[in-house]
Amino acid sequence: MKTKISSLLIILTLVSCLSNAQDTKQKEVKSALEAYINAGDINNVEKLKPHLHSNFRVALYDAKKRGISILDKSTYLSFIGSKKFGGYKRKTTYENIEFIGKNMASIKATLTSPGKPTLKNFYSLVKTNNAWVVIQDYVTLVQ
Repeated sequence: MKTKISSLLIILTLVSCLSNAQDTKQKEVKSALEAYINAGDINNVEKLKPHLHSNFRVALYDAKKRGISILDKSTYLSFIGSKKFGGYKRKTTYENIEFIGKNMASIKATLTSPGKPTLKNFYSLVKTNNAWVVIQDYVTLVQ
């Protein structure tokens, strides 16, 4: 009987440790993504740069054109700086966070702001130099 109780306690401890590690990873990627979104919301290119991977890109699906526009990092930063993009606070609703190994994550989120289009975003993040950065922002407007 003592062996069964001991085994059960060990299993519960391991499950608890794994759950805590997963919670920590989720907090880390959410924090990195929120910093990325907030820097864009206030059109602050200098605050935005550290959250972008060197190969960052935006893939924007336009339902009206039935096509995708790809923006590289420098174009995206210029659009933020010139206020063509960003400039208003958005609420982020997280729908799914999935980890691929230890250094990759995919996040599905919806961004809303009164009087502005609702955006459905699929973010890809990578962990480099012990920090999570956004490598891709796939965006579509919700119809």
